Amino acid sequence: MLFKNKSNPSPQIDNVGSSFRELQSRLEGLIRIANLLFGFLNGFILDFKELEASRLRSQLEALKKTLGSEESIKKIELKFEHEKAPIEDYISLQKKYIEEREKELKDIIELMAKAMTNLNTENQEFYQRVYSQSEKIEKISLLDDIKKVKIALKHEVDQMREIVNLKADQDKRSIDVLAQQVELLRKELEKTRAKSMTDPLTGLYNRQALDQYLDEKVSNASNINDEFALLMLDIDDFKKINDTHGHLIGDRMLMAFAGKCRQAVRSNDFLARYGGEEFVIVLEGATYRNAMKKAKQICESVASAKYTTDQKQTDQYLSITTSIGVTVFRKNDTVEDILQRADKALYSAKQKGKNRTIGRRS
Repeated sequence: MLFKNKSNPSPQIDNVGSSFRELQSRLEGLIRIANLLFGFLNGFILDFKELEASRLRSQLEALKKTLGSEESIKKIELKFEHEKAPIEDYISLQKKYIEEREKELKDIIELMAKAMTNLNTENQEFYQRVYSQSEKIEKISLLDDIKKVKIALKHEVDQMREIVNLKADQDKRSIDVLAQQVELLRKELEKTRAKSMTDPLTGLYNRQALDQYLDEKVSNASNINDEFALLMLDIDDFKKINDTHGHLIGDRMLMAFAGKCRQAVRSNDFLARYGGEEFVIVLEGATYRNAMKKAKQICESVASAKYTTDQKQTDQYLSITTSIGVTVFRKNDTVEDILQRADKALYSAKQKGKNRTIGRRS
């Protein structure tokens, strides 16, 4: 009887074990979500030199590492509390920086408006001078001597020509100044827009640009039955690379991976850094079969590449692999639908051993 009890735990013990496993699974899920949120936050940091974005990225990476450590909850909370203020300060500083740039653009627009006002004032002066000349010409008609009329008229015509030429020269200078200001404003707007849509590390489109592109793409595809496929890629065990080789090597691997993806896509495809070590490729007009073929090619290309971690020791190489989730657009899909399917396919690829491609049609 005693031995039987030892081999068959009581229901209470079974319940405790089940609850522990459920809590552990929940904790792991929350950590994954937190890491994903870290990636999103990192993606929204604008890489302006004046703001020293690299320092904040390092702080976020340290917090992310702390979250996955085995330290007590109390120590983790203290670490987050300690780092909270610098992060909030950076967010305020970035907001202030953007507002200042916006003010500069508004100043340019105000300068243009003043130039237009001055132009109107100059036009009034011009018309007044022309009117004065017309009065003089009218008085000439009252002269009795034809010779005097001719001389006086010639003088006033010369004066009119001088006024018109002067006005034309003033208008040209005003137009040139306005044209320069308009061109400066256009370039500044293009530069600001491009920077807001670009990932500073890899030079690819960022999450904001991807969301905007997919909104338009899904809307157009729904209207004209246009086909496209979406690949969600994640570098396998990227955290180990940062922990083992440091964040500088980690950044170089992200850039190298982005280069591999760029080589694999066509000019009309869309490539973006989704956040952290995740990337998204939208293949224009691709079927499910073509998308799976392209994803496998990328997997093989990434896995076969070798990179040196130290230029002085060329015999030391580092390799990476990637897992890819593949799906295609279906009628009535939303942006969330297609991203969610690709994410689930990517998760399956991770669960089945990584360095592979998994597709999901529905």
